[in-house]
Amino acid sequence: MRNLYDDVYFRRGYVVFEDNTTLWWLRLLKKGFRHCYVLIKLRGGRNSWLEINPLSNQLVVCEHYSSSEEDYLIRLRRRQNCRVIAADFVQAPPKCAPLGVFSCVEFVKRIVGIHCFGIITPYQLYKKLKKISKL
Repeated sequence: MRNLYDDVYFRRGYVVFEDNTTLWWLRLLKKGFRHCYVLIKLRGGRNSWLEINPLSNQLVVCEHYSSSEEDYLIRLRRRQNCRVIAADFVQAPPKCAPLGVFSCVEFVKRIVGIHCFGIITPYQLYKKLKKISKL
Protein backbone atom coordinates (compact mmCIF):
# COMPACT_ATOMS: atom_id res chain seq x y z
CA MET A 1 0.00 0.00 0.00
CA ARG A 2 1.34 3.42 -0.94
CA ASN A 3 1.99 5.81 1.94
CA LEU A 4 0.49 9.30 1.89
CA TYR A 5 3.96 10.76 2.52
CA ASP A 6 5.87 8.77 -0.12
CA ASP A 7 6.42 11.79 -2.36
CA VAL A 8 7.37 14.31 0.34
CA TYR A 9 8.99 12.25 3.06
CA PHE A 10 12.76 12.51 3.47
CA ARG A 11 14.23 9.03 3.41
CA ARG A 12 17.82 9.82 4.35
CA GLY A 13 19.70 12.35 6.39
CA TYR A 14 22.48 12.70 8.91
CA VAL A 15 22.48 12.57 12.67
CA VAL A 16 25.05 14.84 14.29
CA PHE A 17 26.47 14.05 17.74
CA GLU A 18 28.35 16.73 19.61
CA ASP A 19 29.91 17.50 22.97
CA ASN A 20 27.50 20.28 23.92
CA THR A 21 27.89 20.94 27.65
CA THR A 22 25.79 24.06 28.21
CA LEU A 23 23.81 22.19 30.87
CA TRP A 24 25.79 20.86 33.83
CA TRP A 25 24.10 17.47 33.87
CA LEU A 26 25.13 16.79 30.26
CA ARG A 27 28.67 16.30 31.59
CA LEU A 28 27.43 12.99 33.01
CA LEU A 29 27.02 11.66 29.46
CA LYS A 30 29.83 10.17 27.38
CA LYS A 31 32.23 12.80 26.05
CA GLY A 32 31.48 13.59 22.42
CA PHE A 33 27.93 12.27 22.76
CA ARG A 34 26.11 14.85 24.86
CA HIS A 35 23.69 16.20 22.24
CA CYS A 36 22.32 15.12 18.88
CA TYR A 37 20.31 16.62 16.04
CA VAL A 38 19.43 16.03 12.39
CA LEU A 39 20.71 17.46 9.09
CA ILE A 40 18.70 16.81 5.94
CA LYS A 41 19.88 17.61 2.40
CA LEU A 42 17.04 19.44 0.69
CA ARG A 43 15.96 18.45 -2.79
CA GLY A 44 16.16 20.59 -5.86
CA GLY A 45 19.82 20.58 -6.80
CA ARG A 46 20.82 23.37 -4.44
CA ASN A 47 23.41 22.82 -1.71
CA SER A 48 20.79 23.55 0.88
CA TRP A 49 20.44 21.75 4.19
CA LEU A 50 17.73 21.71 6.83
CA GLU A 51 18.97 21.54 10.43
CA ILE A 52 16.45 20.43 13.04
CA ASN A 53 18.02 20.88 16.46
CA PRO A 54 16.02 20.10 19.62
CA LEU A 55 17.61 22.29 22.30
CA SER A 56 16.54 22.20 25.93
CA ASN A 57 14.69 25.51 25.63
CA GLN A 58 13.39 25.42 22.05
CA LEU A 59 13.35 23.56 18.76
CA VAL A 60 15.64 25.26 16.24
CA VAL A 61 14.92 24.76 12.55
CA CYS A 62 17.20 26.52 10.11
CA GLU A 63 18.37 26.25 6.53
CA HIS A 64 22.06 26.27 5.65
CA TYR A 65 23.24 27.08 2.16
CA SER A 66 26.66 26.35 0.78
CA SER A 67 27.95 27.41 -2.60
CA SER A 68 30.70 24.78 -2.41
CA GLU A 69 30.51 21.02 -2.84
CA GLU A 70 27.55 19.02 -1.59
CA ASP A 71 29.04 17.51 1.55
CA TYR A 72 30.62 20.74 2.82
CA LEU A 73 28.32 21.00 5.86
CA ILE A 74 29.01 17.39 6.87
CA ARG A 75 32.77 17.92 6.61
CA LEU A 76 32.47 21.17 8.56
CA ARG A 77 30.65 19.43 11.41
CA ARG A 78 33.33 16.73 11.50
CA ARG A 79 36.07 19.38 11.68
CA GLN A 80 34.19 20.81 14.66
CA ASN A 81 34.75 17.43 16.39
CA CYS A 82 31.18 16.27 15.84
CA ARG A 83 30.40 12.71 14.87
CA VAL A 84 28.15 12.57 11.85
CA ILE A 85 26.43 9.38 10.75
CA ALA A 86 24.18 8.83 7.74
CA ALA A 87 20.78 7.48 8.66
CA ASP A 88 17.94 6.00 6.65
CA PHE A 89 14.62 7.39 7.80
CA VAL A 90 12.09 4.59 7.93
CA GLN A 91 8.40 4.63 8.54
CA ALA A 92 7.88 3.75 12.19
CA PRO A 93 5.48 0.96 13.14
CA PRO A 94 1.84 2.09 13.04
CA LYS A 95 1.54 2.36 16.82
CA CYS A 96 2.38 4.93 19.47
CA ALA A 97 6.08 5.32 20.17
CA PRO A 98 7.12 4.27 23.68
CA LEU A 99 6.67 7.00 26.24
CA GLY A 100 9.83 8.86 27.05
CA VAL A 101 11.22 12.15 28.23
CA PHE A 102 11.34 14.71 25.43
CA SER A 103 15.06 14.94 24.76
CA CYS A 104 17.28 15.35 21.74
CA VAL A 105 17.55 11.55 21.57
CA GLU A 106 13.80 11.01 21.67
CA PHE A 107 13.32 13.67 19.01
CA VAL A 108 15.91 12.15 16.65
CA LYS A 109 14.48 8.65 17.23
CA ARG A 110 11.08 9.92 16.08
CA ILE A 111 12.53 11.45 12.91
CA VAL A 112 14.58 8.36 12.06
CA GLY A 113 11.70 5.99 12.88
CA ILE A 114 13.22 4.10 15.82
CA HIS A 115 10.82 2.77 18.45
CA CYS A 116 13.13 1.48 21.15
CA PHE A 117 12.44 2.27 24.80
CA GLY A 118 16.00 1.34 25.85
CA ILE A 119 17.74 4.09 23.87
CA ILE A 120 17.95 7.17 26.07
CA THR A 121 21.44 8.62 25.58
CA PRO A 122 23.07 10.01 22.44
CA TYR A 123 25.78 7.33 22.63
CA GLN A 124 23.18 4.53 22.71
CA LEU A 125 21.51 6.09 19.68
CA TYR A 126 24.88 6.33 17.91
CA LYS A 127 25.56 2.62 18.53
CA LYS A 128 22.09 1.69 17.27
CA LEU A 129 22.50 3.76 14.09
CA LYS A 130 25.92 2.22 13.42
CA LYS A 131 24.41 -1.25 13.84
CA ILE A 132 21.50 -0.47 11.52
CA SER A 133 23.74 1.07 8.86
CA LYS A 134 25.87 -2.11 8.69
CA LEU A 135 22.88 -4.20 7.60
